[in-house]
Amino acid sequence: MQSPPDLPRPPLDDETINGRTVDLELADLLSHGQDLWNAIGARDELWGGIPSGPFPTQHDFLNWLSDRVGRTDQRAYAIIDKAGGGRVAAGLFFLLQVKPDMGTTEIGLVYGPGLSRTVGGTEAVYRLAQYVLETHGYRRLEWRCGPDNPASMRAAERYGFTYEGTMRQTYWLKGHNWDTRIYSILDSEWPAVSARFAAWLAPENFDEKGRQIRALSDL
Repeated sequence: MQSPPDLPRPPLDDETINGRTVDLELADLLSHGQDLWNAIGARDELWGGIPSGPFPTQHDFLNWLSDRVGRTDQRAYAIIDKAGGGRVAAGLFFLLQVKPDMGTTEIGLVYGPGLSRTVGGTEAVYRLAQYVLETHGYRRLEWRCGPDNPASMRAAERYGFTYEGTMRQTYWLKGHNWDTRIYSILDSEWPAVSARFAAWLAPENFDEKGRQIRALSDL
């Protein structure tokens, strides 16, 4: 018989999650709205594999963001890119279906081009997963995407999520059926996944031009 887990877990409502190249801040329309519109809201190509968007106008995007920020069962975090000494909201993370009573939640994200294939983009995933699974002791972190979104599938596998299966016809959106592939990291798996992230992010894994020496998938 298994020992019962320590439940419930604390709420996921920290205002800031600090990192080396990025910080995560609870999304706020006044602080982050304009940056997020420039980085992701105004870029229709980013929303093809995501149920939300695209957004015809900035007003539509900010209304959508305002609704998401106000929901009690999820958290929205702006990804603050600190490259070059600045602080620009360059992407958006969601913690969806937050269930402290079960210690589970799901990650969702929209990266702007400034975070794609960068150290900051990878560190942002690491910091959020660390916050959920390590700092707050949640038992399960999910990643969901459609089978027609190969970039998201590759990212999930690269970041150490385990593929669990596909649910068929979970949504009807944007004129077609959506299937859902489910990936997860469990609390028991996190120490090994965390060690991979930490080894990849270490300064000695990058040369003098900032190029990686070993890929995350090789570690």
